[in-house]
Amino acid sequence: MAKAETPLTTASVNHSHSLYTVIKRVMHTLLASLVIALLVALLLMLQRYQQEWLHAQTAYAGNSAARQYGKLLQPLMSKPDANDDKSANASVAPQLGNLNSVIKVLADEPHVLGISVFDEKGRYLAPLPKTESVVSLNQSQDVLPITFVESIVSEQGQVVGYLHIHMDTKKVLEAPLSLRSQLFVIAVIVLFIALVVGIYVTRGFYKFRPWLLDVITQILKRRL
Repeated sequence: MAKAETPLTTASVNHSHSLYTVIKRVMHTLLASLVIALLVALLLMLQRYQQEWLHAQTAYAGNSAARQYGKLLQPLMSKPDANDDKSANASVAPQLGNLNSVIKVLADEPHVLGISVFDEKGRYLAPLPKTESVVSLNQSQDVLPITFVESIVSEQGQVVGYLHIHMDTKKVLEAPLSLRSQLFVIAVIVLFIALVVGIYVTRGFYKFRPWLLDVITQILKRRL
């Protein structure tokens, strides 16, 4: 005859099973909450990384171009001798003409929307006629352009003017965005391969688990 279980033993088993179920559910809830929190944090970090990456890409190209263009325009911004009014008036027109010619060449770059040059007091100098304003450029472009400002400094260290460069953001980011899309495709392929490998490893483990348990049991019996 089978030994009958007492009510105390049955209650103890049910209580133990109920406590284990509660702990397991709590652990699963905590784990799911942790995964959700990590996903939210990952999305925020990814968004911040994209903003910083875009800023770094555009800032490097714009600042580099502004510095180089400022150095190229510096000889044309030199001031004539203020004591010689005759020579000063005679040199103003050729200087502005050369300045316009150089700016036209510099503005031929595909990523440059426009260049503006101002004197040390902020008065517009070149090119003539005036380039589009920042507001007009913002309205005419699908992606907002970026404006970089660089001081034009003479050999004596004095500020003789200011250079504004309006950059086409789409042109500047065309190559980096193409490379980033390729990197995204590679990441998706790697994740897919990892998922497939994980599925087959899990299936293999469950398939060979009885055999592994038998081997481990035999080894333990031999040692004992």
